[in-house]
Amino acid sequence: MSQAQSNFEYQVGGSLASNAPSYVTRQADEVFYRALKGGELCYVLNSRQMGKSSLRVRVMQRLQSEGYVCAFVDLTGIGTDITLEQWYAGFVQSLVSSCELTEHVQWRTWWRDRRDLFSPVQRLSLFIEEILLVEIQQNIIIFVDEIDRVLSQKFSLDDFWVLIRFMQNQRDTESKYQRLTFALLGVATPSDLIQDKSQTPFNIGKAIELNGFSLTEIPPLIDGLRGKVDAPDVMIQEILDWTGGQPFLTQKLCKLMALQSNLAQDLSVEQVVKERIINNWEFQDEPEHLRTIRDRICYRDVSKAGRLLGMYETILKEGSLDYNGSPEQLELRLSGLVVERQGKLKVYNRIYQTVFNLSWVENKLAQLRPYAENLTAWLASSGQDQSLLLQGNSLQDALTWAMGKSLSDADYQYLAASQELAKQEAQNALLFVEQANKLLATAKQNALFEVRQMRISRVWIPIIALGITIPILLVRFSGLLQNLEWNALDQFFRWRSFEAPDKRIVVVKIDESDITKMGRWPISDQILAQAITQIKTQKPAAIGLDLYRDLPVEPGHADLVQVFQSTPNLFGIEKVVKPKIAPPPSLKTLGQIGFSDQVVDTDGKIRRALLSVSSDEQEYDSLALKLALNYLSLQNITPKTDERDPQKIYLGQAIFKRFERNDGGYVRSDSGGYQILLNFRGSQESFLTVSLQQVLNNQIPSNIFRSRLVLIGTTAESINDFFYTPYSSGLFHSPERMSGVFIHANIISQILSATLDKRPLLQVWPKGLEWLWIFAWSIFGASISWLLKSQNVLIFSLLIGSGGLFLGCYLAFLLGWWLPVVPSLFAFLGAGLILPFVTSRQINRLLFSRTLVYLLKTCSNYPTAGRIAIEYLKQSETKEHQALIESQLRTKGL
Repeated sequence: MSQAQSNFEYQVGGSLASNAPSYVTRQADEVFYRALKGGELCYVLNSRQMGKSSLRVRVMQRLQSEGYVCAFVDLTGIGTDITLEQWYAGFVQSLVSSCELTEHVQWRTWWRDRRDLFSPVQRLSLFIEEILLVEIQQNIIIFVDEIDRVLSQKFSLDDFWVLIRFMQNQRDTESKYQRLTFALLGVATPSDLIQDKSQTPFNIGKAIELNGFSLTEIPPLIDGLRGKVDAPDVMIQEILDWTGGQPFLTQKLCKLMALQSNLAQDLSVEQVVKERIINNWEFQDEPEHLRTIRDRICYRDVSKAGRLLGMYETILKEGSLDYNGSPEQLELRLSGLVVERQGKLKVYNRIYQTVFNLSWVENKLAQLRPYAENLTAWLASSGQDQSLLLQGNSLQDALTWAMGKSLSDADYQYLAASQELAKQEAQNALLFVEQANKLLATAKQNALFEVRQMRISRVWIPIIALGITIPILLVRFSGLLQNLEWNALDQFFRWRSFEAPDKRIVVVKIDESDITKMGRWPISDQILAQAITQIKTQKPAAIGLDLYRDLPVEPGHADLVQVFQSTPNLFGIEKVVKPKIAPPPSLKTLGQIGFSDQVVDTDGKIRRALLSVSSDEQEYDSLALKLALNYLSLQNITPKTDERDPQKIYLGQAIFKRFERNDGGYVRSDSGGYQILLNFRGSQESFLTVSLQQVLNNQIPSNIFRSRLVLIGTTAESINDFFYTPYSSGLFHSPERMSGVFIHANIISQILSATLDKRPLLQVWPKGLEWLWIFAWSIFGASISWLLKSQNVLIFSLLIGSGGLFLGCYLAFLLGWWLPVVPSLFAFLGAGLILPFVTSRQINRLLFSRTLVYLLKTCSNYPTAGRIAIEYLKQSETKEHQALIESQLRTKGL
């Protein structure tokens, strides 16, 4: 026998030392440890002597070795005959002592100084926040053991559990609380510990299942038997067969078997169990175990003893009981007598089944007969005193208790007499109930007839409309509707048919086939110079080069510079918004430059045109604006401004109003530079286009460029000069993007068309008018709901009205107005749908009032039935109406 085996000791009762060789590691050890490390609130609620304290000691040691501070509070040590103030002070003292803060914190002075300012639970909260979490910077785990001791206090400790829940929830928002968590251990059900189920911490924490020892976990206990008994592996299986792995009994039986070896006795496991545990168990149950189970079932709560014994009796007779998690079944589990396995409650082990057998149960049930005193007195009156018979819940409890039991003749006579009396009273009550139901039905019918002739006051229409409009405006101002309003505007663009091509603009596109033909990108200056020269021969109004040319692309750079210098109506591009890209130097010197920057909304689409911008104390114009103004100058049209309203630009008869950050459906958008809402003409099909190869090969119609604006840009997918636009959305196809050169074409077309063709610009109403418009639709929706009583007709009308709103806003869009369709729709539908709820509530109030008045009148002729009818009405109403009924009854003296 090794030295370790000779020193091996089994632990029977109490906590095992952290280094005890007889400690059995179970699955709960790892689950408990990992859950606490993860910051979870954990609770171990199990029967006594299941190894909770040993589990705590082992997990605490493991966590402390990793730098955690483990505070331990044993509620048994705080005491029971104390005040609420003393209880919380004792809890704080335990924290100070356990965390070794005695020399750092004068906690008693701190506690007394705040006595008049804060309640005890508030001071505990402040102590943890201001002292514990400040003095200790490591992670802290507070282990609270024997939590069932709170049940023996004379005061409620619900606030204590609420505080734990609060601190655990604070981990989501307060970083310092992420260092704090709790572990709760004891023998109690959550419903016993706290009455307010909404504040219990046991529905946010993690329950740690603490099961008995399994055969795979038991090797540490085998070591204590080696060298002392023959075939220790076989013996340990016999021990588990008796104990079912229950920790206390398993340790005790192992110790007894090892002791038999020391005494040179050769008793079997069965003999030891019977002689040392089962026989005369109430006298030799040391340390106490079986008596603890008996007391918890029979004496802890006498009102529950009958139910617990009844359930246990069923388990003994039928072998198991379906587990439903009821408080009574939880209480039976906490006694340790039964265990839940695969959805069934079963007796934990053979020892329990032998000690607490069917004979023991029947004896205890006989002592707990619920009607013993009444039965004795009734028999003494020769069965004449009916006041002693069982009624109501008492009768039902007695009948439930008696089910399946063999009772005496006196029991059966007493229960039969009680049932006969209940039957007679039920028959009498049934007559009153039938009459009460008729009175209630008549009262409701009369009240309903009166109420149907009424209609809710018109004053509710503006009240509902205003109550809907204000929240919608607030939501709109917050930006939550911005994307929806953009989507509605995009849909209007897609519904509108493409306009006829703008023949004033020609786009020379450089597509993928052009790049393949030339075999390089960027194309050489020589090819670009050749293309521009070809275009110049037809005398265009202006040429816009939508290609960055800040660096030479040989060969032919000198030729390109010569073309730039000899073409006064040629405009290049630069990028002025970071990251900046320089313009062609020669065109910069001539002032023939426009920027190519675009304004992209937060959803990635272009809906605005940036015409000019100030940067580095210099004013820059866009390429589109440069080309458009150059074209209009040939028509003797130049931009004009009004000193009284510098936000507007006049071109001929067109007025361009500068975009403001909250225009239309926009909310706090970037309105830097001079922007306008972009009223697209269409996509590529809306403009005359030719390819670069057609220009170079002179395969273009004669005079196609004459007196027109010519844009040169790329449409090749590989160059990726593309943007999302309102035309990019759709339910049945993937988003299509528009190349940058056609964005410029759309902006130019908008400026020219508005100036020369009176094509409408996209405009918005002033905010005040938009608010009035939304309020008007809310009034409209509430008015429809007020007029129509039929729910189906109302829904159909709201659908028609919604369609009319969309149609009206779409027609306004065709005329150049962007109206707020989405908030108006929400206001219209919201008011139309909420008013019926208000109407229904008002009608219900009137219906209740009229019904109660009628029933109060009938009480004079039918007092009992009328009172029952009023009670029925009360049960079906809200608490507010119930209080009103009680008030009326007191006033009437009923």
